[in-house]
Amino acid sequence: MRPTLALAALLALAAAPAAAQPEQPPAPAPLRPYAVPPLQETTLPNGIRVVVVRQARLPIVEGRILVNAGAQQDAAEQSGLAVLTSDLLSAGTGDMTATQIVQEMERLGAQFSTYASYSQAFANVTASKSAFPEAFALAARTVVSPSFPESEFQRARAQAVAGHLGLQSSVEGLAFETFVRAVFEPSAPYSRMPTGTRATLERLTRDDVVAWHRTKYSPGNTMVLLVGDVTLDEARALATRTLGSWNAPAVQVPPAENRPVRLTGHRVILLDRPGSVQSGVYVGQAGIGFADPAYIPMLGLSQVLGGSFRSRLNANLRERHGWTYGANSSLTALRGAGRFDMSSSVRTNVTDSAVAEMVREYRRIATEPVPAEELQSALFNMAGSFPSSVQTVQELAQRMQSVLLYGLPADYYNTYRERLTAVTPEDISRVAREKLTPDALTIVVVGDLAQIEQPIRALNLGPVEVWDTSGNKIR
Repeated sequence: MRPTLALAALLALAAAPAAAQPEQPPAPAPLRPYAVPPLQETTLPNGIRVVVVRQARLPIVEGRILVNAGAQQDAAEQSGLAVLTSDLLSAGTGDMTATQIVQEMERLGAQFSTYASYSQAFANVTASKSAFPEAFALAARTVVSPSFPESEFQRARAQAVAGHLGLQSSVEGLAFETFVRAVFEPSAPYSRMPTGTRATLERLTRDDVVAWHRTKYSPGNTMVLLVGDVTLDEARALATRTLGSWNAPAVQVPPAENRPVRLTGHRVILLDRPGSVQSGVYVGQAGIGFADPAYIPMLGLSQVLGGSFRSRLNANLRERHGWTYGANSSLTALRGAGRFDMSSSVRTNVTDSAVAEMVREYRRIATEPVPAEELQSALFNMAGSFPSSVQTVQELAQRMQSVLLYGLPADYYNTYRERLTAVTPEDISRVAREKLTPDALTIVVVGDLAQIEQPIRALNLGPVEVWDTSGNKIR
């Protein structure tokens, strides 16, 4: 039987020599120009700083009322108080209930939330330009005159306790909390979760919340950041109308001490989760602050190590060995200090092998030059995605909040991509030598100790401690 014309064509194609494939991907295209709108600012007579970033492409405004009343100021025994207080700002004012606030924001088509980080408490509101003044006025009332109803306090505290128990219910969450606790001295605010623990939260009372607001919230340590279709004159008039009459004693906030634990060798910490089929692993150290000149090169280093699907960690633990669904590294740069870590959840029976490979990858990135091609791919991936990360007023506001919080140059993000793509293998080697401690890592593993403890001890990485979920050393 003679082949059909279609079959003959396929056979001919199969017999033809394969077309040559390019050995290397094409070089990245030149960066397109991008400029962040300039910062404009003024100060109200009562001390409130008003900052505007005008982006008038859409009639939308994002407003943030930022108060220097973050969790870094919590006493250890009251950990979680700053976050709980900020959560309760939206629970009512002198003449409105929480439900009425929600209904009013919905009527205005506004998004509204309150929260606190280590450094700041804030109220965020986003609305159309026409509805924004009314929505911002309501948000300002929740900051200046919250009522903190007892019933809402009880609800919010119970919710916070449940959140902490939820964190501890997974090997990943418990490993993360333990790592945070282990890399800083116990007196350091960064050694504590900003959301608190069950023990500290259950000790808090409504009176504690009222006292925190009375002593920590004042116009002298408050900033208003407006991003979107708004002018500086409009912003000043709105802030004056809504916050200009706010008077409260000035707050003196002493600088926080966040000293890392000094190690002379690896420290291995194990927590028992009997019957667990996975182990949660964190490996790393205390790290740099956001304003550190090494921040940009460290971003590149982290991207190569574990910042993407094609990173070294993921290629090793997931692609090569099939031990996990994913492994990554994280550079958490805060005010003055931070963390740098690798993390993954792995099958119980390969926990020791995964720990050994993570330590090996850390040493490799710290001591061996990174090939130029590998670094360039990682850096241009980050630079290429940057413009899409500042397209909305909310995203742009987040970037500008970092500029203001960490005291960065006003044009920091105008040259961000250029500085990122200019990082060289020599820069990576330099910051690795200066900032990384590959011989003195904190290694936290949460899993079934009956199966993982002896294999991990057999790695001979260093002294092994067994902790409970509250951070107490058992043995």
